[in-house]
Amino acid sequence: MASKRAAVDTEQQAAGKAPAKPKAKKKKPSPPKAPKCGCRGDCKSSKCGCGKKGEACGDSCKCTGCKNPFKILKEYNIDCVAAAQDKCLMDNIFKIEDVRGRLEQSHELQCCGSEVQLKDMFPGVATCPDDDCGGEWQYSWCSNDFVDEENRPRNHCGICRGCGDYRDAHCERCNKCYFAGLSGFECPCKDRPPKPKGGMGSLGMMLWAMQHFAGDDSDRLSDESDDGGFF
Repeated sequence: MASKRAAVDTEQQAAGKAPAKPKAKKKKPSPPKAPKCGCRGDCKSSKCGCGKKGEACGDSCKCTGCKNPFKILKEYNIDCVAAAQDKCLMDNIFKIEDVRGRLEQSHELQCCGSEVQLKDMFPGVATCPDDDCGGEWQYSWCSNDFVDEENRPRNHCGICRGCGDYRDAHCERCNKCYFAGLSGFECPCKDRPPKPKGGMGSLGMMLWAMQHFAGDDSDRLSDESDDGGFF
């Protein structure tokens, strides 16, 4: 009798317990996605989805006669991911007709006259191959030349999309680059009345021009008066 009661109690206890949850299966890491663009042309434009990310087109892309410049960089075993971080390169590489010719073009470094090829000197700052020199150089895609990174570093403006003098700076007020010098001079536009944004009528443009030139004349007269006037 006791054994039957014990069996009943065991069944009731088992019925009151929640069913055990199945162990969650570990998900296998998904393989990296292959680059894929939907270009119908030759990917020579910066609109190419792969080229925009600094990647070479792959077999899954829909392009025909592909001329993605990063595909050419990959052929030379160049780190495309690192190269795409260079704003100067990204602003120019899709404009170059012969990327292979540019990579194999020889340049004479001004430090010691060593001959180098672009394919061996980028991305980033490269050291002169002469062991006795050690000069640091960086390539400007805007000027197609190497610049002395130590003394006259490359200065590429991502807004103007061009390389300028290493002492230039971009002015947010007039949205142009200007010579700021090593001391960081202010842009000359600070002494001029700001040009109104949006559409301007002929009267508004005339008033702005009068203020603009009046400001320039007042500055000139002020300088002349400091020198003792006109006489």
